[in-house]
Amino acid sequence: MALRHRVSVRHFGELLGEDALSRMASKLGLQPRPLSVRKMILEFGLPLQPTHLALMWLEGDFPKHPVNHAPNSKDVPVNAEGGVQLEWEDSGKGSQRRATAWTLRFKVGNGQEQFWDTNFPGVGEPLDFETRYSWSVVPENEFGEGPSSPVFTFQTEADKKPSSSPPPPPPPPNLVGISKLSLFNCQIERHTVFVWVRDVTGNGPWGLIQNIPTQYNESGQCPFDDNGILADSVAILTRNGEGGGFVCTSGNIYQVSIVDPERPTCDGRNDPTIGNCVVEDQPSFFKFNVGGDEVTVMLENGRLSPVPS
Repeated sequence: MALRHRVSVRHFGELLGEDALSRMASKLGLQPRPLSVRKMILEFGLPLQPTHLALMWLEGDFPKHPVNHAPNSKDVPVNAEGGVQLEWEDSGKGSQRRATAWTLRFKVGNGQEQFWDTNFPGVGEPLDFETRYSWSVVPENEFGEGPSSPVFTFQTEADKKPSSSPPPPPPPPNLVGISKLSLFNCQIERHTVFVWVRDVTGNGPWGLIQNIPTQYNESGQCPFDDNGILADSVAILTRNGEGGGFVCTSGNIYQVSIVDPERPTCDGRNDPTIGNCVVEDQPSFFKFNVGGDEVTVMLENGRLSPVPS
């Protein structure tokens, strides 16, 4: 290590130790005195050592709190943003041995090691669930690069999302059978809605059947167009799919769901399983019977209501 300061012969002799000073004393008349390690650091500087660093996490929502993890940690939390903040401390703060820069060595699983240069003690890295990570920090100051800190290896937690969606609600008992269901879109918001149907009895999937533009005109009339002309209803449940309706089986029960992707809480999604996108405030079930009546309903105020006679 190169000396960076001018020193007197006396001072240089002090650094050489007691034996050397004793040999020099008779020639130079020096009186040796102790010199602390800290004073040597302050005078000449030393490269940082691994023990000068402490590795930790900052976890949780604001305000975050430091949490230490051992190198063989398991189930390290992954926060909602998909990342955990890596942090470390430099115990040389306030002296010439403090670091002025760090190199973060980071590796995902058995992948290739990655390097990031940083001038502050902390770096955020997005993390995945159920993944093994390794990382260490190499400090550097004006006197040189210190040895690497210990390597930390950790395993992140498993994804806690539910494995399946909750079961759909059961249909009400004693439904009266109908031979056809038609619909008017009289929502006061004047949005286009999308009609989905599923066969409850046959445990069938949701299927998109119709999209219906608003039939609520600017004069407050429904079902009328802007010229005041009576609009046609749209087929939903049918015997043979007439008018684009869903082909039904006599005796089966069907659930109808009306989706409005323009609802403020829907974020533009067209999905009958997302409650924030569904217009109705309660599930709508219908039993199909080829001998039943044809029924026309009106979508208004979050309900499928009978059309006034």
